[in-house]
Amino acid sequence: MLFCCLVLLAAGLFYRANFSLDPSRPDNMPENSRFIPTGYDLEHNERKGTWVSCDSGSGAGDKLCRVTDPHGVVIFQGNFLPVRESGSLPGNGSEALAESKLGWVNGPLERSPVPVIPMTDGSMLVPRDDRDALIDRWNAHPDEWKKLRSVD
Repeated sequence: MLFCCLVLLAAGLFYRANFSLDPSRPDNMPENSRFIPTGYDLEHNERKGTWVSCDSGSGAGDKLCRVTDPHGVVIFQGNFLPVRESGSLPGNGSEALAESKLGWVNGPLERSPVPVIPMTDGSMLVPRDDRDALIDRWNAHPDEWKKLRSVD
């Protein structure tokens, strides 16, 4: 009897651990959202990370992006534009979200961290209002750009 209880307990813990590895998409995030894991919270038995979604925005090349915590609390939302490494020229931003980690940099306008979202075409999406200042900064300090590109 004790053995059966232990087996059931182990099966339940195994199921719970496997279920928690794949967090449910929050209701406020679209189906094309991607979860980017950053670790594991043993105390709450859940993955840490952020949900990211980007859809076409209102302007040419704009993407409306939203970044939330695993439970759907919005961390950052706004219009983003693509930036490419070669001379920091604009990318077309037509590709999907890459599977690499989300980068965070101090935004020149917000004076607080803003997300830098990697795309599969090699471009990075940055907040539209911060884009020109970030390009100037990355041209002056290319090591910061290289560090962002190697966040995988």
